[in-house]
Amino acid sequence: MKKLAAASISALMMALLVGLVAVPASAQSNPPEKPTCEVSDSTLGPGDTVTITGDNWQAGSTVTFTLQPEGINIGSATVGADGSFTATVTIPDSVQPGSHSIVCSGIDVEGNNVNRGTTIQVLGGAVGAGGTAFTGSTVNVPLWIVLIVGLFVAGLLLVTMARRRRRSVGTGS
Repeated sequence: MKKLAAASISALMMALLVGLVAVPASAQSNPPEKPTCEVSDSTLGPGDTVTITGDNWQAGSTVTFTLQPEGINIGSATVGADGSFTATVTIPDSVQPGSHSIVCSGIDVEGNNVNRGTTIQVLGGAVGAGGTAFTGSTVNVPLWIVLIVGLFVAGLLLVTMARRRRRSVGTGS
């Protein structure tokens, strides 16, 4: 009797599991992909041009490009029938070196206003317009690492001196 009950419960559980997994494909809908905003180069100088591309935007709409944190409008593009755009914009000469964002603002395929951004580094001077490109490396070691290394070296020196002192006392010299 117990085996029959266990078998019945197992069969019921399997039927429920198969029923849940076998939901018709039309009932399962995937949400549309989010719009993208990408740049061809993330390290630029003032006066350099960069290509901005994006996908999954509303066909026929306009996407505008803003350089942040300055809030400078650097251009726009019309979205093609496939939901993508490509535009070439120029980084203004007045932009200071450092980390900035290019923000793409427009309408997604569902009709919602969307802002998507991508981070760029603006170097001092025009990199692509005859300026000198940065090809070296900047050593930027945090102070706490320097302190740890310094304490480690000091500890090694103290241990070495203590061993020498013990040897000289032990040998009687």
